Amino acid sequence: MSDPLVSVVTPVFNTGEFIEQTIRSVLAQTYRNFEYIICNNHSTDASGEIAARYAALDSRIRIVQPPQFLPQAQNFNFALQKISPESRYTKMILADDWLFPNCLQEMVACADSSAAIGFVSSYRLIETEGDGFGLPVDKKAVDGRTIARINLLQNVHLFGTPSTVMYASDVVRSRAPRFYPEDRFYSDTDAAFQILVERDFGFVHQILSFTRYQAGSITHNVDKFSTRQIDRVLSLHYYGQIFLTPEEFERTMSKAWRVYYEKIGSQWLLDRIGKVQPGFWDFHEKRLSAIGMTIDRKRLAIGAATAAARAAGSPGEAIKHFVQQRRPREQP
Repeated sequence: MSDPLVSVVTPVFNTGEFIEQTIRSVLAQTYRNFEYIICNNHSTDASGEIAARYAALDSRIRIVQPPQFLPQAQNFNFALQKISPESRYTKMILADDWLFPNCLQEMVACADSSAAIGFVSSYRLIETEGDGFGLPVDKKAVDGRTIARINLLQNVHLFGTPSTVMYASDVVRSRAPRFYPEDRFYSDTDAAFQILVERDFGFVHQILSFTRYQAGSITHNVDKFSTRQIDRVLSLHYYGQIFLTPEEFERTMSKAWRVYYEKIGSQWLLDRIGKVQPGFWDFHEKRLSAIGMTIDRKRLAIGAATAAARAAGSPGEAIKHFVQQRRPREQP
């Protein structure tokens, strides 16, 4: 049996500093039956020229471009619509990341083990740190509902980034033209949950991709803007009632809110001493508005008190003191 065709897709916008390494990592794959679609989103640096130079050397590379500049998720979706109708799998690799040489080989082998698998993930390297751990090493093909529950109940994130996973191309085509939801911050996480409703999950217990850590990137902003905490709240809001029992949902959601408000409460305390994080509160108001909510000032106060107590080492007394200080004083 011949190796199935894989569509490798790289959306590009002004990543001339890194795009060559990305392209070379794709061309160095031990798995050879792939097409490589590079979608140049009207870059103003040398990205397009670098891609064109490689396309002239390898016929598997095809360069496409949207009619006009597109926001990230829209550009990703435009690129995915260009995959060959003959491809069985689709592998995204972002233009500042790269793949280890055995990435496609291992992921195709995993995906081929079951027609029910909708996408495959693996461990990844974020600069010098491994990520994506938490699934038992004997688990390689897992029911989609089970994986969604592991994520929601145990907060174990196995999906990584678009560069980490490989999708079944029939799944990509079935969700066209909006494979990635265009109204969500972590659109790839939403896509993963939506796929898991109907399809299974494959996992390769090897590090197969490299994620670059850049100032201003989503990875860089994870801790600065407390994105992990708000993303967990939103994932539970959107998908908790699909995959969890009512009791599990209520318990897990309640804890997620407590953790979230303690985290942003820490920033509220930092603001008081002049360590302001520009854009922090606008970011959270915007994320919460997507589910029709705003920052709850009472919960924020409790979260700040909890954060202060944890820092001080005496949670009970600090919270009690904080609440007493906030109570209106009775008039004499």
